[in-house]
Amino acid sequence: MAPLYNHLLAVLVTSTTFQLLTAAFPTDNHKRQIAGVPSFVLSYAPKIWLQSQDPYFPSDIGAQLVHTKPEVNFNVVNGAPNPLTLDNLASLNNLGGSNVYLTSVDDVSQNPAWLKGVKPDGNGKTNGATSCAVIVNDHGSGNVDAYYMYFYAYNQGNTVFGQEIGDHVGDWEHNMIRFKNGIPQSICTHDHTIPGLNLPVGPIEDHCDQGTLWDPIANAYFYSYDAPSNSFKAYDGTSPTNWLQYVGEWGDQQYPDSDRRQKKIFGIAVTAKYTGGPTGPEDKSLNRADVCPPRDNTACFVSPILRP
Repeated sequence: MAPLYNHLLAVLVTSTTFQLLTAAFPTDNHKRQIAGVPSFVLSYAPKIWLQSQDPYFPSDIGAQLVHTKPEVNFNVVNGAPNPLTLDNLASLNNLGGSNVYLTSVDDVSQNPAWLKGVKPDGNGKTNGATSCAVIVNDHGSGNVDAYYMYFYAYNQGNTVFGQEIGDHVGDWEHNMIRFKNGIPQSICTHDHTIPGLNLPVGPIEDHCDQGTLWDPIANAYFYSYDAPSNSFKAYDGTSPTNWLQYVGEWGDQQYPDSDRRQKKIFGIAVTAKYTGGPTGPEDKSLNRADVCPPRDNTACFVSPILRP
């Protein structure tokens, strides 16, 4: 049985750091070899249990562009490439930059099929969907940070007092593992739970179980990251890199109160059913000094042990 930290539950917004006090054990990913990618980045790559009742699965990163259109303030961006692809996405940086939202061409309240993603097969692979990007930052002297980025076409938010809050198109989650001489030292998870406080019932509920096993690196892009130049290089020399520089949002802008789809509990802003889409890997502090991202507004929980 693989160690617990390689089976992270899939209700992946708190940052949690686990300090690994003993030598970790690799999963069966150690059998994989990808030219140029450090072997330990593959050996210790997380595997994820997806909750058995979750209807939304990991999604193809590029397919998101097929089902969305770039907008700024709910207006279509003029002069945007058509079609938009992972090879030209960053051109939107000059057409609105961080104000650009990749907005669904469908009414998401009708739950179009593409939002549901691709269920991993019996081996944990999302066939036909590249739903993960692994980014390696080698700091030198044996210090390496590996970022495992996970993509979903849709995020179903938490349920509070019987109402969903925080739903949004597009979702990027990630783990970062900090290595020293090929041995994991710490793991950072970027999640929507409070570590050690998982409630099965109550005003805020968290439901996790060993439903479907997902092996993200079974269908992933692999990149090295150069911090001084803020540039990415594909290990295979062919995977698209332009999209990694995109600074806009990967989903719809938060719907106004006047939109029939929007709901709030007692009109409280933070309880909006639909929120804005997330930023992508470019905005995940890929050259951080500490294990937790410096930009987080929430506390960084540091646990000396691995726990559920």
